[in-house]
Amino acid sequence: MQNFEILKERTICYDLENFKPIKITAELLQSRDVDYPILDTVKDELKAGYEWYATLFRNRTLTPEKRYEEVLCNPDEELEIHNYTGICPKNVLEVSPSGGSCAAGCQYCLVTDGKHVKGIQLYTNYCEKLKNSLERNKDRQIYYYFSPKTEAFSETHLYNGMAHNIMRTFVAHFEKYPDSNIRIFIASKGGPEHFGIRHNGENIFDIMEKIGSKIQVNGSVGIMPQYLRDILEPNVANIAGRMETLKECRRRGVYAESVLCQPLFLPYLTRESITEYMKTLSEAGVKNIKPEFFTAEIKNIVLVAQYINHYDPDKIGEFFYPYLQESNLGHIKQRSRLAPDRRVCAEKLALIREIASEYGITVSICSWVKREIGGVAEWVKSIDKESAANGYRCLGYQTRIFSC
Repeated sequence: MQNFEILKERTICYDLENFKPIKITAELLQSRDVDYPILDTVKDELKAGYEWYATLFRNRTLTPEKRYEEVLCNPDEELEIHNYTGICPKNVLEVSPSGGSCAAGCQYCLVTDGKHVKGIQLYTNYCEKLKNSLERNKDRQIYYYFSPKTEAFSETHLYNGMAHNIMRTFVAHFEKYPDSNIRIFIASKGGPEHFGIRHNGENIFDIMEKIGSKIQVNGSVGIMPQYLRDILEPNVANIAGRMETLKECRRRGVYAESVLCQPLFLPYLTRESITEYMKTLSEAGVKNIKPEFFTAEIKNIVLVAQYINHYDPDKIGEFFYPYLQESNLGHIKQRSRLAPDRRVCAEKLALIREIASEYGITVSICSWVKREIGGVAEWVKSIDKESAANGYRCLGYQTRIFSC
């Protein structure tokens, strides 16, 4: 096992004054304006979620251990196609150099369904696997997504040079095949303190600059109060740092004008909070967002609710209401990730679109979300008309990058 240190670790989730886990019961929710019957199966899941969270809190295991295991992958195996929902683009391959947990430690993790305290495995021969894939696919118009399953520039990948070597593998590919149709899509919560870590004399910015026109970097910034962000995203850059990363990427010739606007916690999507968010993004040169509402197993919804209850107990009912109604329990995005009520999402999405447009920001959207919400709000089916005209698709993939 190899140990690593976290640049900006926050352990506030264990040290909140007067905080203790709260049981989320049907009786509690119905006292907070959840005015529909809650099925017995859901009651059982709420109870299991509380017990799971209370154990993690008691054992101080809400965030991953600061160590990883070195393992090997099959270098001849093709990378996984990025297709969570069955209707995702088929021309996207995932670059995932580690498995298990992610050092970022986001407690709402959309990938691990709350299993973010598992051990971390680093695939030490991953660059060989990536090189082989690039060789096979050099003639295809295809994105390599680094990384949908982990923070691309977490400490697990930085201090040992894995992230640097992945980017160097891309550089070597384009040096060998200048006309390769491959492009790189990166989503990150990293700040300059992450991108600036050096390995063999180079930082991530330096390496990306060599093939800047082949790369798109998207920031990842949800809408939530800072006090929740400090708890739920313990080991990532603050918003100012993430915006500075995008600006520095553009200075280096990298396409960096879009943001994954996720997760969205419904009680905090007010006109005031969305306006502040769009203003921040606009000032940083962001031109497009891809919004996504919080989807999770019920037990992970219970986890997030612990902190909403601590800071904003009056919002607990509003937080749970769109999820647990019997008619919504089949609204599953993938695996067992429950999505909120379609009509509530449509209402909030309309507000997001309205305010984004005031700042000249377009909205691209996941095809699954467009289909689901478009079923109750016809206008959602064309919400990405303007973004598509500007080259953005789905997660915010910039299709014009293929002409570079």
